Amino acid sequence: MTSPFRWVATAILFLFVGAILFLLLADFIYADIPSMKEAFAAPHLRRAALLSLGTSFAAALLATAVAVPAGYALSRYPLPGKMFFDTLIDASIVLPPLVAGISLLVAFRLSADLQTSQFVVLRVVGIVAAWLADRMIYQPAGIVLAQFFICAGYALRTIKAAFDSTDPRLELVAETLGCTQFGAFWRAAVPAAGPGIAAGAVLSWARAFGVFGPIMIVAGAVRGRTEVLPTAIYLEISIGRLEMALAISLFMILVSFAVLAVFRMFVRTSVFGAV
Repeated sequence: MTSPFRWVATAILFLFVGAILFLLLADFIYADIPSMKEAFAAPHLRRAALLSLGTSFAAALLATAVAVPAGYALSRYPLPGKMFFDTLIDASIVLPPLVAGISLLVAFRLSADLQTSQFVVLRVVGIVAAWLADRMIYQPAGIVLAQFFICAGYALRTIKAAFDSTDPRLELVAETLGCTQFGAFWRAAVPAAGPGIAAGAVLSWARAFGVFGPIMIVAGAVRGRTEVLPTAIYLEISIGRLEMALAISLFMILVSFAVLAVFRMFVRTSVFGAV
């Protein structure tokens, strides 16, 4: 006999999934075909789509490159202040994205002010920061920077969990067979955590693809230069063109579904590891 709890739990699951389906169906039902055609034909929106895809993939690649060694260090080594590191990483995930954008601007401003410092090292830091600011603020590179600081924490957490789930004795065996520590990491730990690393990369891409607030602060929404799809949605809504904003939203939904479907096809698991 099926327990009442099973019915309740299953009903809650179906209600939640049904709510998601209802939102997606509402978007597709409300979608205006002429607006969708206009959106796909508009040159500035095509540029925004290409910029969104390019910067989000670049940010996810950079986040993964940082998260793999950092996640391994957190997983394997008894680091001093490890709890403090964990707290900072969690803070980067839970803090509002706008805070990251404001913090980046303030960091550039503070670092640039160091150009007048009496200490040579601080002056060099200020000069480098000013040089970077000229190439980041209201520039396409600033989009990647903003996306990276939003998505890197997700990649690190997912990849650390992947290393946590693998047996550290694999690296010890590899070292006894003549591998260096890096060789054991690269040949034993990374392949064993491969699905989790891929999941972290996809999760960080998905987070970067939808970033809005920090991009508006760091890079702005200059049409044809720093306009990406999330900022394009905001601009269309701000002038009352809901149909165009919805068309862009549907494109983002379809791209996200396509990436997740490809991931599941090759890795045979979801981003969070459930089969």
